[in-house]
Amino acid sequence: MTDTKDVTSKYELLKKEIYDMSEKTANWSEGHKSKSFWIYMGIAFSSSCITFLVAIGDDLGEDLHFAVKCLTLIFSACSALLAAWDGFFNHKELWVNYSETRNHLRTLLFELKMLKEEDRDDDKVLNRFYSQYKDIVHESNSKWKELRTDD
Repeated sequence: MTDTKDVTSKYELLKKEIYDMSEKTANWSEGHKSKSFWIYMGIAFSSSCITFLVAIGDDLGEDLHFAVKCLTLIFSACSALLAAWDGFFNHKELWVNYSETRNHLRTLLFELKMLKEEDRDDDKVLNRFYSQYKDIVHESNSKWKELRTDD
């Protein structure tokens, strides 16, 4: 007796694969969007604190001057570290890349779902969709690799 769970049409397999990858890229996109946002907010906050501390530094008593100087250096170091982190990981570019990939995959999935019933068993049609799927994923991977190898 055959297990019917293993008997899935190529159409259903392809639809599931495209859907799963679009969900993964959506999650990756959201993760990088969040990281990018918090890095930029961290840099903005640190920079604002530096500006504030520099502005009030001379108006405070001598006993607080050293503490303000140390805080200014700490916020300056935080800004530098966050900028270096952003420069290395480039979460904003990854966010955009994964968003574009997600959108292309969702468009492809919609087109696949719109196939006529008789085309859902046509290997030529399904192979064309699979080829488009591979091209989308390959392009995304190439952009990721290019981003990682840029100097």
